[in-house]
Formats: sequence, C-alpha cells, structure tokens
Amino acid sequence: MEKLNYDTIQKYQSFETIEDMDKSVRGFLYKHKAELSEGTLAVLHLVWKHSVKVVGVSFAKYDYIAEQVSLSKRTVIRAVKLLEEIGIIKKVPTARMNGKQGVNLLVIQAFESIDSIKTNMSPQAVTASVTPNKTENKHSSLCENKNNKRNNVKNASEPSLQDLDASYLPESIPEEFKRAAKPFFNAVDIYNLWNRVMIVYNKFDHGRTIDDFMDCIISAFKQTVFAMKMRKIHTTFEGYFYRVVQENLTVKLRRESKGNLFWELHDFLNGEESI
Repeated sequence: MEKLNYDTIQKYQSFETIEDMDKSVRGFLYKHKAELSEGTLAVLHLVWKHSVKVVGVSFAKYDYIAEQVSLSKRTVIRAVKLLEEIGIIKKVPTARMNGKQGVNLLVIQAFESIDSIKTNMSPQAVTASVTPNKTENKHSSLCENKNNKRNNVKNASEPSLQDLDASYLPESIPEEFKRAAKPFFNAVDIYNLWNRVMIVYNKFDHGRTIDDFMDCIISAFKQTVFAMKMRKIHTTFEGYFYRVVQENLTVKLRRESKGNLFWELHDFLNGEESI
C-alpha cells in the first residue's frame, strides 16, 4: 500500500490530456450506459469531474461522493466495484503518513473512443438508432401541411417571424451576443441559439453569472461561423454551436480549478474536507 502524497497521485496519471480522458469516458458510456443504473452513472460522472487536476485520477472520498450524488456510502462502494469490474475505473488503496489506511485513488482507464466503436458496429446497428419511423415521418408531413395552410391565409403584408431582426429580441439576451449574431441570423435563430447557451450554462455547478462566460460564448459563436463558412459542419449550426459552447466553458472552468490544486491537496492531506 503506497503513501498518499502528490507524487503518488501523479504517478497514476492515466491520460496526457483532459480531452483524451473525455473521449475514453464517452466511449465507455456509449457502449455501457444502458447497462448501468442512474446511481452508478452519477458516481462515474462525479469521479470523472474530479479527475482533471491530475488527469484521470480522483482522490475524492466515498463519503464525499455519497454526499454529492445523494446516495449511501454502501451504494457508492458497490457502484465503484461495478465500474472497476467493467474496466473503466481502477481502485488504488493508499496509506496516510501515519500508516493508517488512506483514501482509495480512483483511476479512469483507457477505453475505446466512440468513433472506433461505431467503426466496429454493423451499418444496420448504427443506422437503426437514427432512422425515423414511418409514423414520425407521417406526423411531420401532417404538421408541415397544416403550417403551409396557415401561412397561405396570412395577410401578405404581415411580416413573418423569419423577417424579424435582432431589435425584436428580448432584453434578457446580452447585447454583445446580439451584435455578434445579427449579421448572420434573424431574431428567431438568435433566440434559439441563446437558448442553447443557457442550457449549457445551467448544466454546470459554478455559482457564476452568464457575463463571466461571455468571452467563451462569443468565441464559440465565431468558431462555429468559421466552421460553417469552411463547410465543416455536417449536422446543424445549432448543434455544432452547442458542443463548442460546452467545450469552451468546460475548459475555462477546468483551467481555473487546476490553479487551486496545490492548496486543495494541501487541505486534503491535512485532514480537511475532500475535494
């Protein structure tokens, strides 16, 4: 059993970059998510979230994990055991400086990426999950027909939603975002894009205002516009933008939290609350 210190933790770093770790965990979830309970998934996400300071290594205590995911300690231990059996986590026991048992390091292991898993799947398996059924197609057609009929009876002089510019947008959308988006989109599109931003913003537990992330959001928008102009977007602008916003905010928060590693680890090794 190894002594718990920073050198030991660093020795078990399992990925070169956070991006490599993220790809590995996402590949695991792509393949095994349906087999796991909500509790086990919550434990995995917590371990994943706390494995960025030394990439791939979490030293959060079971009690802390249990508190954060609202489960019993016994349930957390079972979840970790299952994740270890499946192969996404390796548990490494450690000892404190006084020789007593320390916290278990939970080391995320390398796993197949989503792309490699898809490559190994049959074309039928990949296509089945994304091909709409006939009922959905029929329903979509009916909706389109109804909308077309409604549009035909509108007064020809009445502007449609697609004709509204950024000046019609609600004040809750920051002016900086409106200025960046209005050369490219109408009011409805800008409104929908901002809704995507707020979905990402509300996913993180950061205690920050949206203004603190505005530089990341504007950067994400510009990256997406550039990708569109370069014909690199093969899905939708909204979907691509959503992913870039999420990546930008994640990187910003992780970089800031990494700067506190020394003091958090110092407090942890001196018996204060686990990180």
